Amino acid sequence: MCIATARVPDPFRAVEGARSVIPYISPADWPRVATDARVTRTPLLIRGAFAPQAAAWSPRRFADRWPDLEVRATVDLPEHGVPYFESFHAHQETMTLVTLVEMLERGCRCYLHEMSFEFFPEIERDCDFAHLRLDNISAIKLWLGSRTRSGLHYDNADNMFAQMYGVKRVVLMSPRVSRFLYPFPDSPAKSQVDPEHPDLRRYPRFARCPVWTGDLEPGDALYIPRGWWHFIAADDVSISVNCWHGDSLTWGEHLRMWFSGGTPVIARTAFDFVRCGILGRPYQRRLFSAPPLGLQVYQFLASGLRKERQS
Repeated sequence: MCIATARVPDPFRAVEGARSVIPYISPADWPRVATDARVTRTPLLIRGAFAPQAAAWSPRRFADRWPDLEVRATVDLPEHGVPYFESFHAHQETMTLVTLVEMLERGCRCYLHEMSFEFFPEIERDCDFAHLRLDNISAIKLWLGSRTRSGLHYDNADNMFAQMYGVKRVVLMSPRVSRFLYPFPDSPAKSQVDPEHPDLRRYPRFARCPVWTGDLEPGDALYIPRGWWHFIAADDVSISVNCWHGDSLTWGEHLRMWFSGGTPVIARTAFDFVRCGILGRPYQRRLFSAPPLGLQVYQFLASGLRKERQS
């Protein structure tokens, strides 16, 4: 893939409803195009970025090295592609790591997601993102699961997603098409649409959404710019590592993303600001979802007021 591909300002401005393949480059090309990709916020698939390291990864390696480590896993995952509809508490179970790996080997739908690398120091040394020259690394997380669906969502920071074992499918969409994606009113960073099996009667605007797709093989890495919608799925056992880095979305960008959800998002944010924030009422926590946006806004403002009074 030539460097010119990485300079396309926004390939999703092409034909509405079009499907394209995610642009890919070699690890040797990444240093030449990285700055341009970040400035234009263009996703890129880096083939073989972690190929030498991935050869040694497997679920059994984790089970043999840390068999008694207790983890909080998500079990009985739904088969559909919008896990955000499900209750968080209905799918949580504490178990040892060896038990989780045994469940994966039996083909169970379960997930150890967003696990901190601090529990796996040897693995942390084995999966070093330094050669990709990432700035301002904020977190590195492990994702170990089987038959998983991430749901369509976007992140606040740039994401370098490394596939270390198994294969995952990826669907990407530009922030510019957010108005086609029917975000959850209380959690506008999550979409109600299953991009692989969309219900176009319920979500007709999604038919106009240009998408890019690709497969991540062991050793591949995917650069996902902040604000880009992505859906990542595995049909079998998979291990991934992601690194959030770079700048975060500005407040202006956050507001544009939220307002693209229209009146339902604005009204629900105000409702949750009062109900969950001012009145302190409980909310139903959903799978893979943050607290309601209205509550987050209230907590942010309340924290600022406390700091101002203490100063």
